Amino acid sequence: MKKPILLLATLLLMGSAAQLRPCDVTVETKAAKDKGRIEVKLCVDRFHRSCPLDIDKTDLKAEGLVIEKRGEWRNVKGSLYEIDLVVRLTGKKAGAITVLRCCPKRGPQEEIVTIEPLSPGKQ
Repeated sequence: MKKPILLLATLLLMGSAAQLRPCDVTVETKAAKDKGRIEVKLCVDRFHRSCPLDIDKTDLKAEGLVIEKRGEWRNVKGSLYEIDLVVRLTGKKAGAITVLRCCPKRGPQEEIVTIEPLSPGKQ
């Protein structure tokens, strides 16, 4: 009798641990038209369908790079949003964009996405 209860408790904990982050953040990069610039497509997938935090309340902070152009957030499908950026690395190493959302349901979430320098063939 203890094994089924233990198994059920484990499955419940695993399911709740998977939902600890209120949003999933992903990034795609490619060379921009201007040499030395990188086009970044930043995607945020909100897990809560009726998330009370508007997507425009998402804060982006740059480290090791400069955000030279920032588009507007647009809804791709359902809870998936994306924004286009053009960035320039300030050094020869990778930079990072910190995505900060302060969800009233799950609390603050900070995701750091790394932007690597493009290889010479991709520029």
